[in-house]
Amino acid sequence: MSGGHAEQRRVARIALTATGDGSGFALAGSGAIREHGLIDRSTEDVDLFTTQQAAATFDQSLDRVIAALRSQGYSIDIRRHQGTFAQLTVTGAQGFLTGINLAVDWRAHEPVRLGIGPVLSLEDAVGNKVAALFSRAEARDQVDVDAIRRSGRFTDEELFRLARQTDPGFDLEWFARSLDTVERIHPEEVRVYGVSPEELDGVKTRMEEWAADIRAHLH
Repeated sequence: MSGGHAEQRRVARIALTATGDGSGFALAGSGAIREHGLIDRSTEDVDLFTTQQAAATFDQSLDRVIAALRSQGYSIDIRRHQGTFAQLTVTGAQGFLTGINLAVDWRAHEPVRLGIGPVLSLEDAVGNKVAALFSRAEARDQVDVDAIRRSGRFTDEELFRLARQTDPGFDLEWFARSLDTVERIHPEEVRVYGVSPEELDGVKTRMEEWAADIRAHLH
């Protein structure tokens, strides 16, 4: 585990502890998938999501997170705070820098408690990631979903079902088009995730084959 990776997990643990069990906050995004053991890479930000039922106490939870991190020596810059959404920049010693996103989001299952604290259920975390690949198709989404498929823990049909739970507009024809965008990824885009040019070639091959398989079953 890299130093930055470990420090980011420490920040997430402090923040989750500060929100408290009754706040409903749980680690989400790629960080949740990492904690479930499906990927092993640093993430751009720490995503902490709660539910609409806890919206009334969002500001109190945010204040507790900021206070807890400052008490541990981190500097906090509030980049954005509007309603039930906030973006923080957390700066630590030796140039450590990460972001924290706090927000309200839908989930199908109760979070699970792992070593880091409350984490989205595996099903919710994976469904969110596949839905993210469908809607925005960023390089990190391609890499993460490829890792999820290679884990063998879900069939393709299960991945589609979980994505539809998250995004009822999930459509296989358009999902195949999102998979096609893998060809545009340059090696420097994924180097930060520890993906070599050779590994990227493998990601591209598998995603292109998946897109072709989806289209073959649709027509």
